[in-house]
Amino acid sequence: MDKKKQTMRESLEPLIKSVKLYLPDLWSSKTHTSSFQNTRSGYLRNRTSLLSIVWGVLFLLWIPFDLCFLPLEQGLKITIARISLGILLFLLAKKNHEHTSLRQAQWCISALVIAFNLFYFYSIMVLDFPQAFSSYEYGYTLLPIIHIAVLTILPLTLKESLGLLAATILTQISVNLIAERLLSPENLANYWLQAVLALMVLWSQLSKLYMLMRLYRQATLDPLTGIYNRRMLLQLAQKSLINCELKGNSFSVLLFDIDKFKRINDTWGHGAGDKVLRGFTDFMQTKIRKTDLFGRYGGEEFVLFLPRCDQAMAHKISERMLDSIRKLDFPIGLDDTHLSITTCIGISTYSPGDTLSSMLERADRALYECKKSGRDCCRFHPVGHLHLESERRQAVA
Repeated sequence: MDKKKQTMRESLEPLIKSVKLYLPDLWSSKTHTSSFQNTRSGYLRNRTSLLSIVWGVLFLLWIPFDLCFLPLEQGLKITIARISLGILLFLLAKKNHEHTSLRQAQWCISALVIAFNLFYFYSIMVLDFPQAFSSYEYGYTLLPIIHIAVLTILPLTLKESLGLLAATILTQISVNLIAERLLSPENLANYWLQAVLALMVLWSQLSKLYMLMRLYRQATLDPLTGIYNRRMLLQLAQKSLINCELKGNSFSVLLFDIDKFKRINDTWGHGAGDKVLRGFTDFMQTKIRKTDLFGRYGGEEFVLFLPRCDQAMAHKISERMLDSIRKLDFPIGLDDTHLSITTCIGISTYSPGDTLSSMLERADRALYECKKSGRDCCRFHPVGHLHLESERRQAVA
């Protein structure tokens, strides 16, 4: 019986871990990384712009029907409202397409929903709160349902979605209060229909967001350690370096290499090596700033990019890291065996005319010097030494 419980617990652990991992991200964008926010803002920008254009065209195309089936005075008032809304939607699409930040995308979506609801509120007032189910005017009372349904294409967090749905719900309740039909049978039926539709929309939005996060993590994170992979790390580091150049800030690179890691794999197996890598990355993430960028460069090599960090500070950080790493003790799950490690750290700091590639190359040369010096140390490789080393190699060749 105990074995069955243990087996069931082990089978549920991945699911529980996955839920705990994604639940905060599904609730709010505050826990999202800046790179994922940029990725999601691109999706929101494109879909919001397309939605604004499509609905702007549809609102304008419906004008002839209003003029044909509504009394002239009402038809003209709603026509003016439709033209105004159409122009606003086109302007929103244009402005949204020009900006890519998540905050701006959120504001455009909010403006879109508010514009829809203002049109609904105004139209119902002009039509004097239609009640006849068979009349042309009654179709306007169903606009809140459409406003909820159109949100299904957006990968929104639960917090964002609830805020947008609340705007539509409050608008409809206000209309029904003014019309003194808040709890009428037909409105109660509409509330039920909208509640079911809202749940489906929430499910669809969160599913899209969940899939987007999974695809993003598969494309940008190292599957073993959960930190940035090489491609994403270099992409973010390039942006950080450009930002530091523009502001005149210093920028340093620390290239880590776990000493004699191959011996760990050969002696204790690759499973033990994987645990050491995960333990090392977990430790590193507790020691870095929010502005720092840390990721796996390849194999047992890791890179830490330090914006606003000069040579002296980078050297002090490296010394502290080396001292802390020597004290680490990793359980590998084999007869209570624990492994200790040491590392080499190659350091380079930005100089005018530097590129990310040249800084990494100098850090790699510094790492090579660490290994020649007996490992478990850090070395700094200044500008110019790389060219001397290249000339020396060419002379030897």
